Amino acid sequence: MKTRITSALAFVLALAASVAVVLPPLGTTSTAQEAPQRGSEAPPPEGAPVPPDEMLPNQVVIDVTAPERALYRIAVPNLLGDAEMGNSGAEVMRTDFRLVSLFEVLDARSFLADPAAEGLGITAAPWSSVGAQGVIKGQITRTGGQIRVEMRLYELARGTTATLSRTYNGAPGELRNFMHDFANLVMEQLTGRRGAFGTRITFARRVREGRKDVYVASFDGNSVSRVSSGRGVAMLPAFGPGGIWYSVLTDNGMFITRTGMEERALIDAPESINMGVSVCGSRAYFTSTRDGNAEIYSSALDGTDVRRLTDHPGIDVSPACGGPGGLIAFVSNRHGSPQVFAMDSNGGGVRRLTFRGSYNQTPAWCPIGEERLLAFTGRAAGLDVFTVNIETQQYTRLTQGQGVNKDPAFSPDCRMVAFYSTRGGIFIASPEGLNQQLVVPGVAETLRWSR
Repeated sequence: MKTRITSALAFVLALAASVAVVLPPLGTTSTAQEAPQRGSEAPPPEGAPVPPDEMLPNQVVIDVTAPERALYRIAVPNLLGDAEMGNSGAEVMRTDFRLVSLFEVLDARSFLADPAAEGLGITAAPWSSVGAQGVIKGQITRTGGQIRVEMRLYELARGTTATLSRTYNGAPGELRNFMHDFANLVMEQLTGRRGAFGTRITFARRVREGRKDVYVASFDGNSVSRVSSGRGVAMLPAFGPGGIWYSVLTDNGMFITRTGMEERALIDAPESINMGVSVCGSRAYFTSTRDGNAEIYSSALDGTDVRRLTDHPGIDVSPACGGPGGLIAFVSNRHGSPQVFAMDSNGGGVRRLTFRGSYNQTPAWCPIGEERLLAFTGRAAGLDVFTVNIETQQYTRLTQGQGVNKDPAFSPDCRMVAFYSTRGGIFIASPEGLNQQLVVPGVAETLRWSR
């Protein structure tokens, strides 16, 4: 048992040192492919005879024949009534619209209109003259310790009557939430689908040798805070009921806990590694070595009712639930090199998802199932971020030639992808890799985006 634990710990420490889930390739003559499975493994999709380990796209492609995606030109002048809060509130929305890659936020220095003289209304001509298609106006009124925030959206093509209005009442500290909410409503008004503004990203960060902590931040980089205890190694976080779930390394192995439990074990087994949790509905999915090899398991949210989902001599890690039809993605070296696979939530229907590249890991689903998109870290010269449509096997390269880029996570509306880059921290880009913006400076790994 001691030998097994030592080996398992070495595996986890190697994982921690490399920041991502890194798997050693099996020998190319391994008989693992023919080993009995817990759930059948489907062959590659019919009509997609892409040979294994074909190279990933070697460059970011801009399709010059595709119709140009015009950005919606929007003006967001400072909110009226309170100069300091009016500027900070408007800036929250301006940042939201800049990050989502669908808007061109007009520079206030170009305005010909006088927002203060207009009040909450608008005069169309000066806004049309600077190319605005939409104008957001707002006003803050303080009463005692409370604020009242009135918001308006004007779509100039539809006249000078507001097409969207909302009033918020609350404490001054709620202003950011009010702004994110109105920006989400504007997205829904203009696109038919609500935005992901105001959501959060969690990640792990190496503090020094022998210590990692788990953090959470607003998606726009605001309010970065540590959620782990600050003792030892905490890593591989995910959102779930009760807060942030994460893994804690001990002298005897690794267990899974969550915020609010003072780092007591929630999912554990004697002398084993239990890590990398992903939570969907009433089940938690995680990797464990409790039966000797690294396999994928699920449990009830209180850690009971543990069920083994994979059973293979290869190494199975990094479960990511929430795929189309309830698919669970995971990384396995059962075919010789780390690749992304998927299975049903009961462990059946195992199938391979990535057929290009020889080293693919850290899968993350687009939560909108019909888009059938999976993001992952792939090795092509260096580590970079890719997506694949699991139905068409169309690959898109998001990063290239800009250091190490890895550990992607989709926003809830699939309009943004967050990832870590050695360029300086956590970046957000469009699913095509455009408009890459630094939002959280500093080292980070294994990102997850709230739902």
